[in-house]
Amino acid sequence: MEIVITFVPDLYAFHLPNMEFDELERVLDEWENPLFLFEFFSDNEADLNGGYTIEEAIEKTRNEVKKFRKRMLDLASATPSRLNEFFQNLHNQEYKKTILPKQKARQNWLRLYALKIMDDDQTFYVITGGMIKLTALMEDRPHGLYERNKINQCSDYLKDKGVYDTDSFIEIFF
Repeated sequence: MEIVITFVPDLYAFHLPNMEFDELERVLDEWENPLFLFEFFSDNEADLNGGYTIEEAIEKTRNEVKKFRKRMLDLASATPSRLNEFFQNLHNQEYKKTILPKQKARQNWLRLYALKIMDDDQTFYVITGGMIKLTALMEDRPHGLYERNKINQCSDYLKDKGVYDTDSFIEIFF
């Protein structure tokens, strides 16, 4: 695993072995790729519950990703960064403070997953992946279970490297 700087301030991403792109770039590319979206919605058509045709779901996703990207860039570019308004706890009922809390950013059915690295002065987010979430729980579908496992593996990786705040993160990876 490698961690790379993204085009967004205070936002980093995992670049997994044997993958062409880092996780942020991979996710955004998939969400904007009509062929990927057609295959995804064809494979998961039942999860649309008749609310959208495949073509409508593709168009809705492509429109939502534009809003998602703009919101992410606007919040990250603010001084100081307001990415904390973009991300929230992965588990809606999680309120205790933890090291490397798991986070999600959402726009309709789009989800971007990250680990939050913070101290009193600064906060970074490291993207672990993302998905189109059409069901109530991530674990309801194989692609969601894959993302759940990946965020856990990325968290374990950072902990194993000794990351617990922004200083240790910068010291170890940059």
